[in-house]
Amino acid sequence: MSEIRLSDIDLNLLYVFHILIEELNVTKAATRLNVSQPAVSRSLSRLREVFDDPLFIRTSHGLSATAKTLSLASQLSDTLTGLESLIQPCEFDPKTSKRRFILSTTDFGSLTILHKILDQFRQEAPNAILEVKSWHEDMASELDQTNVDVAVAVLSKEPPTGIRAMRLKTDCMVCLARKGHVDIDQTLTLEGYLTASHVQVVLGRREYFAVDRELDKMGHKRHVAVHLPNFVPAARVMRESNLLLTAPRLFAEHIIETESGIEIHELPFKTRDFDYSMMWHERFQRDAAHVWFRRLLSQAFLDSAE
Repeated sequence: MSEIRLSDIDLNLLYVFHILIEELNVTKAATRLNVSQPAVSRSLSRLREVFDDPLFIRTSHGLSATAKTLSLASQLSDTLTGLESLIQPCEFDPKTSKRRFILSTTDFGSLTILHKILDQFRQEAPNAILEVKSWHEDMASELDQTNVDVAVAVLSKEPPTGIRAMRLKTDCMVCLARKGHVDIDQTLTLEGYLTASHVQVVLGRREYFAVDRELDKMGHKRHVAVHLPNFVPAARVMRESNLLLTAPRLFAEHIIETESGIEIHELPFKTRDFDYSMMWHERFQRDAAHVWFRRLLSQAFLDSAE
């Protein structure tokens, strides 16, 4: 018997073989396949060549499977089932899914967004797992390594090739201060902002911030007394001192709901607005589970705008 390669075989023959095993009758098989009886007979001849075996023996009642066919029947059924699932669209049922979804974001992203999605996440996908990783500027490259499903952060540069980004919400910077701050008399002035010392949140390796660039254009410089890696502890430090904290409005509005003794002040100079973006790798664009998770996140930002 000469060597048979998969490329030499019409895979439709396997389905004909499967129907013949079930029907053990050429005429009935032809009816199920919606083809002529001679077409099934030709397929059977080709199958006999492929497997180097008669496969079926004619009897007075139809066909009788050979030992070779009986040994192949179960494997053939499993193979066809696997092929069907291979070409069918992938479905995602959140109610039964045990998938782990990995989200990368900042601490203020966790604080302002997670509470909006957790109830729905748990209700729709009670067996799934949500893991949150801290965001840093190199995290965009990890999306290419599939260590993170989705990242939500402020992009300082264009994402790498193959990374999709969707704008979620525009925000701006404001100033947080404890109530009764010695340098603020109802309204925060530029003089009061420059007189006070500041606590600064440093995300990643950044050491020079947009607010400082705007002050530099005006010929001013603020004094940053404390650097911290997260916004929540920075807010606590600010509340217990005369330090000011410049932070995103979305975070500021949430923190004053949970922390008493804190006020929001508009910055006494103009700064650029910025966008929160959701990022994911191109390979997950049509993944049903991914689409579901991205919908939860995008809806959370839409709800926060209401």
